[in-house]
Amino acid sequence: METDPERTGPSFGRRIQQLRRDKKLTQREVAGRLKIDFTYLSKLENDRGDPPGEETILGLADILETDSEELLALAGKVPAELRKRALEDRDFAMLLRKLPALSDPELKRLYKSAGVKPPRS
Repeated sequence: METDPERTGPSFGRRIQQLRRDKKLTQREVAGRLKIDFTYLSKLENDRGDPPGEETILGLADILETDSEELLALAGKVPAELRKRALEDRDFAMLLRKLPALSDPELKRLYKSAGVKPPRS
């Protein structure tokens, strides 16, 4: 997984590394609790490979005592409810497809109306 130079804030891997270090936990400790190999956790922290599945991310959030929604978003995970709505609502699906083309001011207005704190510029 490559890091997007325009992304604000840490990547998924750097964020979990930061949280793990803040908790003074080793990779082996976290990996053991998640029942994954510590070398896999090392790859995740160094943004090598694809992000893990939702269950692993939720486990990480629990162990690291952090917001699971933040980690899921950083990993680029799309909630099942969003996929379901897009399948059932053509207009909603079209909106999702148009989002990447919106200008920064348009996105900021959308963030505000959705109650989402916009990224720092």
